[in-house]
Amino acid sequence: MDQRNLRENRRHGTPDFPVAAYKIERSISETILDYHWHEEAEFLWVESGQAVFQIGLSTYELQAGEGIFIPCGEVHGGYSLGNSPCTYIANVFHMEWLTEAKDGISTRYLQPLHRGNAVIPSVYTEDTDWGKQVLQHLASLYQLSESNDAAKEIRIKAELLLLFADLISHRQWTRRNPAHSVDTQVMDRMKSVIAHIESHCEQLLTVPQLAAVAGMSAGHFSRVFKSFMRKTPMDYVNHFRIQKAAYLLQNSKLSITEVAMEVGLANFSYFTKRFKSIYDCTPSQFRKKLSSL
Repeated sequence: MDQRNLRENRRHGTPDFPVAAYKIERSISETILDYHWHEEAEFLWVESGQAVFQIGLSTYELQAGEGIFIPCGEVHGGYSLGNSPCTYIANVFHMEWLTEAKDGISTRYLQPLHRGNAVIPSVYTEDTDWGKQVLQHLASLYQLSESNDAAKEIRIKAELLLLFADLISHRQWTRRNPAHSVDTQVMDRMKSVIAHIESHCEQLLTVPQLAAVAGMSAGHFSRVFKSFMRKTPMDYVNHFRIQKAAYLLQNSKLSITEVAMEVGLANFSYFTKRFKSIYDCTPSQFRKKLSSL
């Protein structure tokens, strides 16, 4: 994922098989999962360690052997719990791939889930029969993704359908409360703000300006933004600027001063201080490290 953008631009799988599985290992000092969103749905399964994952405004504490579901389009991220390392497996898939048949099963169950009109549980543990079954499916999905089975694409699709079938059989598929539409509207407003930051980070950005993009008062916007992103609006702006600066240092021939100007941090000493707080080195040291690789 390009960390400069909240919306993930990475393609998962291929156009005719939009499914992918990733095993992610994070040390104590690393971010578990940068906050982002994508059009695909996702199951995360913690293999070792422990972490807190946030989906929208809700947070979930997961231990080894537990899983979580992230619906399409939801902003999500994660951070370590108790400064512990964490290894997790992400199964990412496009719901449209499962609903393209447009049969009765798809119409009644999968399409409403894709559109956000229906929900399944967020967290899966060994405490329930249906939780155990989902975790078994997730383990099978990862094993299949690593296999050389000529029919693994068929098996993966079947495994996903069986996973949803088990949830439906255990009455864990439900229609969404209409009140959730308010949360969805707020989420869309936050995405608009993030897109504005990404497109205008070289310009002067203030909380009142960003609040206007969201259509909220400055105070309310600041509270909602921090609830979603776990950073104040200006902390997020500056963090994004430094991530973009790191990208430019690695992928352009701009001078360090030009990079600072490009990301809207004309005060060079402040730019260097912010950069060092995130990457534990100065911009020049960062570029030198990259050139020696």
